[in-house]
Amino acid sequence: MRTAWFRLLFLSTFLTLVMTSVASAHVRVLPEEVPADTFEVFTVRVPTEKDIPTTGVRVEVPEGFTISRVEPVPGWDYELEEEAGAVSAITWSGGEIGATEFQQFDVQGQTPEETGEYHWRAFQTYEDGSVVEWIGPEDSEEPASIVRVTEGDPNDPATQLSGSEDLTGTDQLTPVVA
Repeated sequence: MRTAWFRLLFLSTFLTLVMTSVASAHVRVLPEEVPADTFEVFTVRVPTEKDIPTTGVRVEVPEGFTISRVEPVPGWDYELEEEAGAVSAITWSGGEIGATEFQQFDVQGQTPEETGEYHWRAFQTYEDGSVVEWIGPEDSEEPASIVRVTEGDPNDPATQLSGSEDLTGTDQLTPVVA
């Protein structure tokens, strides 16, 4: 009787862990919540979910965000796509994320003035040429990452513009090939 109870407990714990890891293992943009009209570093976290390596990822920047810098990642190249002078998408390629690995790509920019939920669509390319489109709603199998922009506290120095950072355009971007 005790053995059956322990088996049931083990199976239940195992299934909970497996389902939790599958549910959270997708391309994500962090932090998930940011104050409006502030400067932030956003991390694009890319786990490989197949038995073959990830070889590229393309992330679409939601309207209202102003990306000004990209941190180079050794072994990876990046390309910026622009629309009307603003970065609209970033593609990282040339590297490889193994079957049990993840990679983080950091970008710097300013959040929108408007509060709300912003969807960061991502396209993950694997070694065999297959592409997983992380563009669905929050409760789908392939959800887009959502960043919630909230009201900033006007008395909090962390949410105030310093005045020395002018990130309104992309003319100061210099793509670097790593």
